[in-house]
Amino acid sequence: RKEEAECVVKEMMDNGIIVESSGPWASPIVLVKKKDGSTRFCVDYRKLNEITIKDSYPIPQIDDTLDALNGSQWFST
Repeated sequence: RKEEAECVVKEMMDNGIIVESSGPWASPIVLVKKKDGSTRFCVDYRKLNEITIKDSYPIPQIDDTLDALNGSQWFST
């Protein structure tokens, strides 16, 4: 399987899909055989996801939004 992983990585590097990295983080890969016999390259990001701080973007209250727009003549998105 190591040779197969190296082959898949080389192919993705040659196609510009991935680039070499020397960062402090690395995640394990898993090669999964697809029904057609080809290989699916999967990355296990569970450990990275455990330490990632999630951003919070709460939906504003409609009353606050309407108050902010009160008196406006032009609206744009």
